[in-house]
Amino acid sequence: MVIASGVLEILTPLLFGLRTQYALSQLGSQPRYGSIAYEYEKNSYPLAMADLLWDEPAAGLAFLQQPDEQAVETLAVDLHSGFTLKGQIRKFFHFRDRLDPLYRARMLAAMDQLTETDPLTRTADPPRKFWERSADDCETPVDCRNTDNLRAMRDTSVYLMAEVTGNEATRLIYKGYLARYVSTLLDIGMGEWDSATYHGHTTAAYLNLYDFAQDAAVKQLAQDALDWLFTAAALKYWRGDWNGPSKRINGDGAAAFFWLYFGDGLPPEEIERDWIHAITSTYRPPTEVVAIANRHFPRPVALRRTHPHYENWKPGQYGPAFYETLQVGRTFQMGSLAGGTGGDWSGFSLRVQTATGTEALQVQSDGNPRIAQSGNVLIWYGDAPRLTFPTGQLSREGNVTFFKTPQTWIAVRTFERGFVLEVGETPMDFSAFQQRILRDTELRYPARLTRNTVFYQASSGKTLRLNPRRAPQNGLELDGQLLRWDNLPGIRKQLLSITP
Repeated sequence: MVIASGVLEILTPLLFGLRTQYALSQLGSQPRYGSIAYEYEKNSYPLAMADLLWDEPAAGLAFLQQPDEQAVETLAVDLHSGFTLKGQIRKFFHFRDRLDPLYRARMLAAMDQLTETDPLTRTADPPRKFWERSADDCETPVDCRNTDNLRAMRDTSVYLMAEVTGNEATRLIYKGYLARYVSTLLDIGMGEWDSATYHGHTTAAYLNLYDFAQDAAVKQLAQDALDWLFTAAALKYWRGDWNGPSKRINGDGAAAFFWLYFGDGLPPEEIERDWIHAITSTYRPPTEVVAIANRHFPRPVALRRTHPHYENWKPGQYGPAFYETLQVGRTFQMGSLAGGTGGDWSGFSLRVQTATGTEALQVQSDGNPRIAQSGNVLIWYGDAPRLTFPTGQLSREGNVTFFKTPQTWIAVRTFERGFVLEVGETPMDFSAFQQRILRDTELRYPARLTRNTVFYQASSGKTLRLNPRRAPQNGLELDGQLLRWDNLPGIRKQLLSITP
């Protein structure tokens, strides 16, 4: 279904308002805030701030203004951990008129003390821990960790504190940090690309910068970053779920966070504390981005994207490291990395539409597979993969396993060290899909794959040949031609190539 842009412009803010009320009610109905020890304000502060907007403002204010005895170096105001800073910034700038004047003055003095010079160049006395048994502690008075989400929390927060206190030298240092990061983001992407766990945390930090920066150039940096972050999220968010491939997996906070903006799925089963930043922010993603998230465009569409090294600021690490193929169908979404799954990244994802959301085809493998994908066809080569299908009907014809839902069908043909699959969907008839798979496809694989290739002719007639001896980005021959990522249309340093 394609919704006219004018209708979407009317519906989007209305639906966002309804979801905001739901999210605020969920945050405000939690029985306990939690602790302020170490960096646990990341859990407790959003709940207390929600009560300022919900039904217990006195309790929320009392909690937010209590002294933190661990923060001896900053007047009992904790300004150390990135997660804590994110909440402190929202508390001070958004709710400042509701804070007690004496507390507000003490908080401002603590910010002034922290940002008098660049806190990353100083040694904390005494050093602080992030939690009781943390091992990645910093000797600096502010969080020194450099993951995308923690850097975003630190750099946006230190900038805003330096700006409001008039510490101009520190402000300019962090303005430079922010400009360099956003430039890299727009150029090659982010090291924590499409993380189901952390993408929302990075976004919330830039909401702070967008809402509270006084320098127009910095506010524009925040908007540029947010537009990019929301566009990336819109590609992986679908019907309330988060799709792969993605870096830094094993979480689902991003889907819950962006549900507030994109909807099109059931409310998350668990609350997302970063909702408080979205609820109180003035930033809204462009209507076109919401349309992408809601899949209001003609499908199917095939995309090829690149993602950078995790620590891309180090010498020799600036540029593509992951090569993604993404097929956005009408009733399914399938994505893969040429280099497969490994480390803390997921290299394969296939989700099919259900009545209320999506379900995933699960693939488990003991090794690091090589994958070749073109649109709705994929070759997997690895160590004895094990497949678990979503809810639906399974059948077998010859050496092909068919999986059927009311709108989507999958054909899988396994071989000794892998499988090939094709995905079909309405309006094609399942019987026609099944007949084409059995009649028109061909799989050839030799016994010693280390010296040879896997060849597959799809039911459409196109051919894929996977050569596991080549570098992952050069391992696919499509219709007899080597797929060269650096020659694809639209490539720059960060590739986004789109074809129907």
